[in-house]
Amino acid sequence: MTLPIHHPDDRLLFGYASGQERAGKSLLVATHLAYCPDCRRRVASLEGLCGNWFEELPCADHDELDVLLDRMDGLLTGAPIPTEAAAPKQAAAGATGGGLVPEPLRGWLPEAIDTPTDDGRWREIAKGVWLSGWERTLSGTTIRLLRMASGAPVPAHRHTADELLLVLRGAFGDEYGSYSVGDVAHYVAATDHHAHGASEEDCICLFLLDGDLIFLDEDGNPL
Repeated sequence: MTLPIHHPDDRLLFGYASGQERAGKSLLVATHLAYCPDCRRRVASLEGLCGNWFEELPCADHDELDVLLDRMDGLLTGAPIPTEAAAPKQAAAGATGGGLVPEPLRGWLPEAIDTPTDDGRWREIAKGVWLSGWERTLSGTTIRLLRMASGAPVPAHRHTADELLLVLRGAFGDEYGSYSVGDVAHYVAATDHHAHGASEEDCICLFLLDGDLIFLDEDGNPL
C-alpha cells in the first residue's frame, strides 16, 4: 500500500499526543496512524518526550502554542526514532485489516464498516456525490462518510470552521492537491473548496465538520 503524503498538521498531532484534542479530531488522527508509520513514530516521540508534562501546562494562547511547537520540532529533530513497538496502542500493528474502515474507526463506527455503495444507505446531495445516511456528533464535531464518483464535483462551498477529510478508498482532488488512501485534508474557516472524485472507483472519505458550509455559485458568491 502506498503511504500517505498528506498528514495531520503539528497542532493536531500535538493535541492528540497530549490528550487535549477534541475527540472527533482525535478519532481521525488515530485512524490516520493506522496508515502512516511516520506519524506513528512522530506521535510516539511526542508522548515519550513529554509524558505528563502536557497536562501540567497552563492554558496558552495561539502565539505561545506556536512557540512551543517550534521548540518541540527542535527536540524531535534530534530525538531517536522509537521502534514500531512504541507506537500508540490506538494504532496497534498499523494495519487496516484489508477492509474499508481500519481500527480504531472500525470499532467506534460499526455502521461504517465496509459500507457498500449500492444499498441505499447513502443520501445523494449532488450528481455523483453522497453523504452517509447516518451521522454522529462527538465533542461538537459532526462525523459522516462522504462518497464521490469518478470525476463528480462536490458542490462548491466555503467553510465557516474546520473541515477534515481522511481518504478510506479511492482518491479525490481539489485546488490544494491530490489525496489518496490514508491522506488527510484539512480546511480552515473562510476557505473556499472545490473537490472532485479522482479515481476509477468511488472515493470514500471520513468527513468531519465543525461548523456550517456556505454553498457558492459559479462566481464564488454565496447562494
